[in-house]
Amino acid sequence: MSSQATSSPAAATTSLPAASLEELQRIAEERKGKSITFRSVLIGVFATLFVAGVAPLNDTILSDTSLAAEFMPLSVVLILFFLVVGVNAPLHRWAPRKALSSGELAVILLMTLCACSLPNWGLMRFFIPAPVAPFHVGDRDAVFWKAFQGMNLPKWLFPVDDIATGRTSPIVRWFYNRVPPDEKIPWSAWIRPLFAWGIFAGAMLATLAAMARLVLEQWARNERLPFPIVQVHSSLIEEPEPGNAFNSLFRSPWLWIGLVGVFCIHMLSVGSTYYPKYFPQVPLKFDLSNIFADDPWNYLRPKLKKAILSFTAVGVTFFIRSRVSFSLWIMFLFCNAVEMQQAMRQNEMSSAPWQDQHHGAVIAFVLGIFWIGRHHWGQVVKGAFGFGDGKGLRAAFWIAIAGIATMFTWLVIVGVQPTVAALIVLFILVAHLTVARVLAETGLPSYRSGLSLPQIFFNFPTRFFSSKDIYFASVFQVMGPVSTRDSLAAYATTGLGVADAVEVEKKRKRYLGGVIGLTLIVGFIAAAVATLYVQYSYPTPASPESIPARNYFGAELVQTRDVASAVDAHATGRFTPKPHNPYLHMAIGFFGTVALEIATLRWANWPLLPVGYVASYGAFIENAWFSILVGWLAQVLIVKFGGAGLFQKAKPFFIGIIFGEGLAAAVWLIANAIIVMNGGDSQSVKFLLP
Repeated sequence: MSSQATSSPAAATTSLPAASLEELQRIAEERKGKSITFRSVLIGVFATLFVAGVAPLNDTILSDTSLAAEFMPLSVVLILFFLVVGVNAPLHRWAPRKALSSGELAVILLMTLCACSLPNWGLMRFFIPAPVAPFHVGDRDAVFWKAFQGMNLPKWLFPVDDIATGRTSPIVRWFYNRVPPDEKIPWSAWIRPLFAWGIFAGAMLATLAAMARLVLEQWARNERLPFPIVQVHSSLIEEPEPGNAFNSLFRSPWLWIGLVGVFCIHMLSVGSTYYPKYFPQVPLKFDLSNIFADDPWNYLRPKLKKAILSFTAVGVTFFIRSRVSFSLWIMFLFCNAVEMQQAMRQNEMSSAPWQDQHHGAVIAFVLGIFWIGRHHWGQVVKGAFGFGDGKGLRAAFWIAIAGIATMFTWLVIVGVQPTVAALIVLFILVAHLTVARVLAETGLPSYRSGLSLPQIFFNFPTRFFSSKDIYFASVFQVMGPVSTRDSLAAYATTGLGVADAVEVEKKRKRYLGGVIGLTLIVGFIAAAVATLYVQYSYPTPASPESIPARNYFGAELVQTRDVASAVDAHATGRFTPKPHNPYLHMAIGFFGTVALEIATLRWANWPLLPVGYVASYGAFIENAWFSILVGWLAQVLIVKFGGAGLFQKAKPFFIGIIFGEGLAAAVWLIANAIIVMNGGDSQSVKFLLP
């Protein structure tokens, strides 16, 4: 999966004496067997503590640009680049025996990626507010509070002393308004609820990590999916030839041209934000709203009429198949055309029918995953019972089964009906599986599943469900499908894919699960402590217009919009009727995706792939479509006029623009933190896609 630069390594080694060259080659051979070592795990633990401990402060207090979000997280870019350039390059030159091997770097990368699933959108942004949000919302929503009290939920789920008086508890009030100067954060009150909710969260994380291990072999080896982000990471950590400080990628001038160019462009933008008189603003966006102000063009979505260029999305797109990138942007335009046509007929489409189409599309997409890989899944099941060729995945299979059983049992214990509990677990796993598959095919730096179990429930009478069913379905909608923006399944699949790409020894791979487990335990504790500290030290805004927004989305917005509103609707005895036919739209999504699956399998040159339709719903494709179009055009033109040779030569340039944007954002995070900590105001500077 790794990319090869074109510069020859021979020149750097031919001047060495024969004995020295032989010695360096022998050292390089010794390093090949190293992966899970004491130092690689130790560095990975420190990276985990950095990501989990610093991200809550940075992402909610200091900066508009997240340290841990998206599938090319800034923390990973910063740590990996520092290790390869700042640590390993000097060691390769002057102390080659001490240099980190590509296997060790892969382990560190895997741990850092998995850690990124914890402190922000992947978990803690929603997990920590869950035990106190009902009391905060109930203080102003009488309908919700009455329904919540009637649930008779176990006391151990919440940090307050008494549920009945929880709305006035300082544990809740301080959580949203900060701890008074003469008081301390109530750490001890959180031990019990964190442990209680943590059982479900731990089972979910273990299941997602196991699921990543189960699907990787099928997707990478049998289906040969491109895994664009794996290609980028593995090319960075390839071993340099004996005698060289850097591998062939870093010796390519095109890498540095792309990296330095994009870095300078973004630094000019930062300078323009603070000192517009002295620094020009480099235009990276367009706004054609005035041009498309008349009928029928005014019906186009706003993100089609104005867009911003993401160098990360452009660079990643270069590494995926042209049919995939074409499917992504053309499907987005097609959906816009349908929406415009409907609006011209006075049948404006809200997000709800598109979401129902997405539901149907995901069902067909996941069924396609299991159908295409049916032989592999059969081997996995046989191997779990000691038969066939799937014995190497036995541990992952049973961890997944145990995790699913634990989640289901937890939900039943707190009072959810077994059928609803099964659906909650199913939707969580399907959402993460879908995101991991989309990432494997497309490398989209930002993506989240649009699945919504409560929206499915709204098609049925309220008598089918208890208030507990609706409450926990909504809570785990937020901590499930919504959290797939930083999906552990996607991160783990990428990290394990890099370990495969650098050929970590088979006898060592069996321990990678333990490495992931260690990361999740250490990261969970650090992220929980850091998030509680931030929540109790800085007030949560009451409005989305507040700057900084802090954790308004996780602690305030979704608790009202997604949780309380669903409980309120159930309490009134009638879900809000939909103005569209949900079953028709789900059928459109399902059969449309089935048709694309069949056409893709039947005709090798079929241009529209099902992943394009599945990914066409949501804000993330709206933000990325223009950058994907630019990356697709670059790839098509380079291959057309320069062939495969020019395509290979261009790879370092596109890796360079990815890391140029990442390093610019990382440098700005550090500078911005210094400014804020010294009493300055944080300016709105965004490098990555929203």
